[in-house]
Amino acid sequence: MARLLAAQKSNQELVEALYLNVLSRYPTLDESLKATSLLQTGNRRAQAEDILWSLYNKVDFVFNY
Repeated sequence: MARLLAAQKSNQELVEALYLNVLSRYPTLDESLKATSLLQTGNRRAQAEDILWSLYNKVDFVFNY
């Protein structure tokens, strides 16, 4: 997470990197829109951490890993 944030990636690039790292797939259009809009509000690091935790708790991750 720290490296992704330090790399100054755009919100879209950050969301894609999080999805690829956790679920090994790109986000759907709907997932991408929701996540990027979340990153635009408040503390970017805290919002990115929230997205990361939600991905770890996503059914895709729980049943595949």
